[in-house]
Amino acid sequence: MGNPYRLVVESDPDPFDLALLEERLTDAAVEAVGHGPDRDFGIFVRDDNGRVMAGVSGMFWAGCCQVHALWVDEQLRGRGLGRDLMAAAEAEARRQECRLLMGLTYDALTAHFYDRLGYRTVGVIEDCPAGTTTRWYCKDL
Repeated sequence: MGNPYRLVVESDPDPFDLALLEERLTDAAVEAVGHGPDRDFGIFVRDDNGRVMAGVSGMFWAGCCQVHALWVDEQLRGRGLGRDLMAAAEAEARRQECRLLMGLTYDALTAHFYDRLGYRTVGVIEDCPAGTTTRWYCKDL
């Protein structure tokens, strides 16, 4: 009697299947940690037509805030929008009674940006992806 399961590598997986994995992992984490489900958030800069020109997104869960994405359109960079978005995320995290904010970034994209905002590096993988560093950062709120 063989294994009833088969592994299938999919280069273009169905978004529903990916969402299913995230949902199941979240359910398992909620059960293991004993805190309620996470809550997503997004803070956006929009132009007059409602188009997103910059933003930060993430989630709140169990007293922590995790940033998933921070992006500013190239034409708006250098004006402090990234800093302002992170300050807004920190303020919202405090309102949600989070004790810290954390995230992951690549040095090739952010080059000391988070250091200047008072974040500390809590983990590093050199040359990943090739030619840059993956960095986990954290800030106590």
